[in-house]
Parts: sequence; structure tokens; C-alpha cells
Amino acid sequence: MLKQGFSYGFIQKIAVLYLIAWTISPPLQVDMIYRLIALACAGIWIVIWFIRETPITLGKEQVGAIIFLIAVMIVIYLERYDLSELIKQIALIMLVICFMMTYFYDDKWDELYGIVPIVLVLLTIWNFKTFNMLIEDHTIARLLVRDDESTHAFLKQGIGGYSLVYPQVCISPLIVAWTLKAFKSHKLLFAIGVAWAYTYIRVIELAGYSIALFASVIGLLLLLFYKGKNIIPAFIVTILAFVGIMAAILYITPFREWILETFDGMAVARKVNDLVSTSETGVTGDSIQVRINAYSNTLVDMLKYPIIGSLWRESGGGHSALLDTTSKYGWIGGYAFAMMLYHVPFHYKHHYNNQFILSAANATFVTLMFVSLLDSFNYSFTCMILIVASLLFEDIIKWTGAERI
Repeated sequence: MLKQGFSYGFIQKIAVLYLIAWTISPPLQVDMIYRLIALACAGIWIVIWFIRETPITLGKEQVGAIIFLIAVMIVIYLERYDLSELIKQIALIMLVICFMMTYFYDDKWDELYGIVPIVLVLLTIWNFKTFNMLIEDHTIARLLVRDDESTHAFLKQGIGGYSLVYPQVCISPLIVAWTLKAFKSHKLLFAIGVAWAYTYIRVIELAGYSIALFASVIGLLLLLFYKGKNIIPAFIVTILAFVGIMAAILYITPFREWILETFDGMAVARKVNDLVSTSETGVTGDSIQVRINAYSNTLVDMLKYPIIGSLWRESGGGHSALLDTTSKYGWIGGYAFAMMLYHVPFHYKHHYNNQFILSAANATFVTLMFVSLLDSFNYSFTCMILIVASLLFEDIIKWTGAERI
């Protein structure tokens, strides 16, 4: 345990907190200076790790992650012949760094205690600003999905879109689990969790992001009601539920009309109309057509280049983080990517014999798996799914008294 104060412990906590805040705070996602500060903080984080971990020991998973990162960087350079392009791959760099740090902090997470409430307060602030803007004009939800200069005016006001909402979606069951366990002995933390939940629900409701809505509901249901140990049935149930809802929209008129009335004018209603139109006329609506083409192109590339991937050739549809990565870097690259994405829920599922932790891990995995299959990722996901998720689990373990196996 590091001493607090102006020491390595204090510096590392500030560095980690900035990294997380940068990924979830809309105003910090605009200018390059904030990205450079994030890289500097990541560098400080690594230096402190090197100073403390002597000699450096790396497991096979960590070595695999480093090899994957190097291979990707080589491919990107061969594709563009521009060194400046490498620095833009901050999403992947941060993913590998955070993944490796989860091993380093395995018995040291207490050193970062106190970060979770700060992160939830920040999320509550940005969610509040965002849903108030969506109340005024819900049509900007689709604009905020973009990652270009057209969104900068909103981001500077603290109004977030895709990169604010979906990192929360990925670990929403875990934040709910944390809030539930905080109720008995940490009333302030419970209040922070409830405030976050209210603003989060309002944002995904008003934005109408269909995948976010479905994943959040399924994750909550699995957390509360699924008590099985095997994670595969939970994922199968999720897929069946998704197919069932699609079928209900098509063939149960009262249900479809309720959905359309509830989300009138929002993205969900437009997608429902697209789905119905496709079924009735065979002509696919724009939003569905884009996804169908994206998934189809990705699957074709995965089968065409299964070993090394399509590499610098044009590949991936841009709508599935897991499938796009597998398409471009082959099945081995896809496995390495998945190993990092799903590390946290698998780690806690297999190292703690506690029903509540098991339920939280299963719900988090299924939610994360669903989002990573049906949507794309950017750097905003990394710290949430690896660092914040680990800290949430550690608090729950402390409050439940669960013992490591």
C-alpha cells in the first residue's frame, strides 16, 4: 500500500481519475490538448507501475495483449505510412494499458478507493445536462452519435451522446448492484447511485438508443433474477428475448402501437417503422439497411481472411466492435480483443464464491457482450469496462464480505 499525500499513491490516483474523467466528460473530448494530457497521465501511470513492480512480471495474457497492440500498430503504419496515425489509436492503447493494470492492481485496488463516487457524480452531471437538452430537442440524439466537429458545440456545453451513454450501458447492471449494496451502510453512496440511475434512465429514454434500452433492461433483469452459474444460458436467453421482442413488434399490433406511442418521434420509433416496412414491403429502411450491410460485410471478411484478417484492406462495417476487430485482425486478433473486453466479469465470476457477485458478473458480461456485438466502441469504453468496473466489484466484495476462492 502506498502512502497518501504528495506521493506515488496520490499521483497515481489523480492520473487514473483524469483518464476516467476524460473518457466520460463531453467537454474534455473536444480539443487535442485534453487527449495529450490523457496520454501523459497514462505514461505517468505506467512509470509508477515500473517503479513499483521490480522486476516486471508479465503473464501470458498480458504478453498477448502487447503483441496484439504491436501487430495493430504495424498494420496501421503499413496502411497509412503516417506515424501521426499511430497516436490516434488511443482507444486500443488505453485498452491494453488498462487491461495490464487490472493485473497489477489485483491486490491493490484499495489505493484507488474513492474514485467510483466521483465518477458517478460526473456521470450524473453530464446525464442531467444531456437529458435536459433532449427534452428541448430529442432529434439531436442522432447527431450526437457522430464523432466529428458537428458535435463540438454540444460537447463543450457538457451534452454527451454515444461516448457518454454506451460506456454506462456496458456496466449498468454493475452500478445498480453497487447502489443496492450501498443502501445498508453507505447512505450517501446509495443516494449518489440513485441520482445516477435517474439521470441515466432519462437519457436513454429520451435519446431512444434502441440497443442501449434493450441491453440495460436485460442486464437489470439478469442481475435481479438470474441465479445460474453458467453464463451461456444467460446469453442465449438474451438473444431469444431480443428475437422475441422483434417478433412481437412485427406481429402483435397492440405491443407495436405501445412502443410507437411511448417513443413517438424518437430513434426507437423510426427503427420500429423501418422494421415493419421491411417486413411488409421488402424494402429495407435506411437505419436497418446500414446495419444489415455493415454486419454482412464484416462476416464476409471474417470468413474470407480467418487467420490474419483483412489487415490493411478495407474491412469491417463499423457497427460491431468485436466482429470488426476479428474481421480486420483475424480470429486470433479477435480473441485477444475479446479477452481484454470481457476480462473483468470473468475474473470476478471465477475468483469469488458469492451469489450476488456471480449475478453481477453474469449480468455485466451479457450486457457488455450484447453491446460489443451490435455496436462499435471508442476510447470512452476502456476505463469504464476495466478500471471502474473493477472498482465497483471491489466495493461490493468489501460490503458483502465475500472471500476469494
